[in-house]
Amino acid sequence: MKEILGVKNISKKYQNKKDEILALENVNFRIKEGEFVSIIGPSGCGKSTLLSIIAGLEDKTTGEIYIEGERIEGVSSKIGYMLQRDCLLEWRSIWNNTLLGLELKGKINKENIEYVKELLKKYNLYDFKDKYPSELSGGMRQRVALIRTLAVKPKILLLDEAFSALDSQTRIMVTNDIYSILRKENITALMVTHDISEAISMADRVLVLSKRPGTIKDIHKIDFEIENRTPINTRESPKFSKYFNTLWKELGVNEK
Repeated sequence: MKEILGVKNISKKYQNKKDEILALENVNFRIKEGEFVSIIGPSGCGKSTLLSIIAGLEDKTTGEIYIEGERIEGVSSKIGYMLQRDCLLEWRSIWNNTLLGLELKGKINKENIEYVKELLKKYNLYDFKDKYPSELSGGMRQRVALIRTLAVKPKILLLDEAFSALDSQTRIMVTNDIYSILRKENITALMVTHDISEAISMADRVLVLSKRPGTIKDIHKIDFEIENRTPINTRESPKFSKYFNTLWKELGVNEK
């Protein structure tokens, strides 16, 4: 697999009236095409800041971001971003919500419209295209938000606590749905989460950030050796608790 994302020596300083705050320091990692990578770390370690920098929504102090070997400055069309809330527009139908990203980028054309139709059909949402967000469950809304993001054909999907607004049962089911969609569409994903179980169940690797200033403390490869792996069936594996205990202890050390 080829490398799709390279993060090199990223640091971030915030300046206030009294002094400087170093939020991130020399963060380095690489992600291969099709990988799902989770980032965890103690509260305030800069997880979401790192994601915003990669997305081009926040300036870095030092360092470089590469996508498919090309150095990127600012917002890239190759990156899609999902936030904690689905951010669907309540006055627009599901169909018009899924087309929003294409509209904003000026990419409404026959080919892209057909692609959105196929995504809605493939993931059981086409029959709801004329409904409005208030008529859908939380899980369905998140799937719509994902399809809206995939409509612009990003190379990398960033997820910032994208499931935290859902109740625990719905959250597990939605992560299963989202994971399945990303695998089928071969989308590379980088997810920030505070939920260790979520990180383990979805990721090929888990990056652990240290306490502030955040830097990569360790990288754990996650391999359940399960055919047709899903976030749900990984939780039934004996390996799951071993991974969980390892990461729990590592985060405990971070917080001392």
